Amino acid sequence: MKKKLLVTISFMLLVNAAPMSVLADDIDQKIENQTKKIEDIIKSEKDAKDYLATLETEITTIETEYQTVLSEKQKHEKEMNKLNTDIANLETKIKKRNEQLRAQARTTQTNHEQESMLTVLLSAESFSDAITKAIAVNTLVTANNDILTAQKDDKKELDTLKISLTETLKSLEIKTEELEEKEAALAEAKLEQNVKINEIAANLASETAEKDKFVKQKEEAIKRKEAQLKAIAEEKKKEAQAKAIAEKQAKEQAEEQTKAKQAASAQIPEKEKLVTAPDTGTNDAVDNTQQAPTPPASSGGWSAPVANLTITSGFGGREDPTGISGSFHDGIDFGGASGTPIMAARSGEIVSANYSGMAGNHVVIKHDNGYYSYYLHMSSLSVSAGQSVSAGQNLGGMGTTGNSTGVHLHFSISTGLWSGFVNPAPFLGL
Repeated sequence: MKKKLLVTISFMLLVNAAPMSVLADDIDQKIENQTKKIEDIIKSEKDAKDYLATLETEITTIETEYQTVLSEKQKHEKEMNKLNTDIANLETKIKKRNEQLRAQARTTQTNHEQESMLTVLLSAESFSDAITKAIAVNTLVTANNDILTAQKDDKKELDTLKISLTETLKSLEIKTEELEEKEAALAEAKLEQNVKINEIAANLASETAEKDKFVKQKEEAIKRKEAQLKAIAEEKKKEAQAKAIAEKQAKEQAEEQTKAKQAASAQIPEKEKLVTAPDTGTNDAVDNTQQAPTPPASSGGWSAPVANLTITSGFGGREDPTGISGSFHDGIDFGGASGTPIMAARSGEIVSANYSGMAGNHVVIKHDNGYYSYYLHMSSLSVSAGQSVSAGQNLGGMGTTGNSTGVHLHFSISTGLWSGFVNPAPFLGL
């Protein structure tokens, strides 16, 4: 009886254990599958973080190179400003000597020929009178020779300084091109990082409902990248077009000035040409910096700061071209060629004519109506703080100093000093 009961119990346990074994195998398989999925996700996350770390290192390297190039660019610009000051001082000395030589030439023309040493000696009333007159004549001749020698030396020094300035400008242009390339690489690397971060998030969320959201974010990041690169390309295209127009206008203006000078030279008496020392190159540089075209005026008493109003970037929100300027543009960018004359948009007082790492060479004017106007990234300055200027007066030349990727004028208007910026377009009738 006991044996039969034992067999019955054993059979019942065997029958009931079969489904439990199948269920356990199924759970183990699911655990194994889930564990594998988790391991795959962890591996993907590790790979993604490793890639992100590599990308961050590359971006840090590019940012360091950017700052180095920007520092070198700012150093060259400061040296260029000092060189311009030295040239201006030397030109003033030469101008004064020219006036002295012209005055002596007019005296010579009035008194006819200067008396010779022999005539002076023969006209002397006594031996002591002859010695006195001889010393006076010799002193005058020596003084004239000293003036001519100093004039020749200063002109030679001026030519040397101008050659040095030209070399500095060429070096600055090369540094600017390098800066543009570094900035473009930095912007593209940051955009790529944004895309990769969203791609990593999508991969890590592949087993959750978040996948679709991250995939969509990735697509939006790609669209933003394409839109930003397109905006940067369009801005560069506008700058190139504005530069071409400005260079053409500058060439035409230079030709007109040359014709005018040739016509004026033809009217100078031959005798005055022989007496007056030639001044090659000096006046050309002054004319180019001082002469500016008449800007178009608006109905509100404001006039355009440049003759050719080619807008490369407007006021308000925009894609950041450098990655450090922010997404809000507090002014209007006008394109043109290096050295294009920049004019005061309205009469007022210069409250700042200086250099800074971001604004470069810049001028700030306070106007009688309470507004301030700003002129940034200039190649050179023709005014100084405390000076009163009239509308249309030349402030300096267009450039790419400071935090700038190309030759342009950043023009702003505000209600307070470096605060309360407003859209300049309505003021200029744009």
